[in-house]
Amino acid sequence: MKLLRKLFFGLLILVALFLLVGCLLPGTYRLERSVVINAPPIKVFGIVADLKTWENWTTWNLKMDPGMKRTFEGPTNGIVAGMSWEGSKVGQGEMKLTKITTPKFLSYDLSFDHGKYNSVGEFQFEPAGAGTKVTWSDAGGLGDNPAYRWVGLFMDKIIGPDFEKGLAGLKTLAEK
Repeated sequence: MKLLRKLFFGLLILVALFLLVGCLLPGTYRLERSVVINAPPIKVFGIVADLKTWENWTTWNLKMDPGMKRTFEGPTNGIVAGMSWEGSKVGQGEMKLTKITTPKFLSYDLSFDHGKYNSVGEFQFEPAGAGTKVTWSDAGGLGDNPAYRWVGLFMDKIIGPDFEKGLAGLKTLAEK
């Protein structure tokens, strides 16, 4: 009985520490990846600015989730161009382009699970010799839940590889 009580209090202390440390962790995350593409900025920008092309270069496509359904809202490029999707592997989400400076910058608002999780993504396009350096970033809030803040520590490892694969796909498409 004494051992059981020690185990119970030990577990209680571990849970309390997990929650306390979680409350002290940052309430936001940010990740970023870059690649140099051997194509002019206007060409690379044009691919990213058209939401219909995302199927051809991002990892979140029909290869990852063959049952995914995409819906485009309004135009497929330009300010307020929007896209929503639903699938068993990619979940439910929406994206709207919010700011464009051709051919230098593009930002979008991203929402998952009917607005439960939100972030802001950005692309920067800079001349790099005869090509373009593309920097893709994503930043968002983690809320007050200590468990979500723990997840924030791993967002770079969770999403970063998908950004790297997406930029590699963009590079392949733009250099054709």
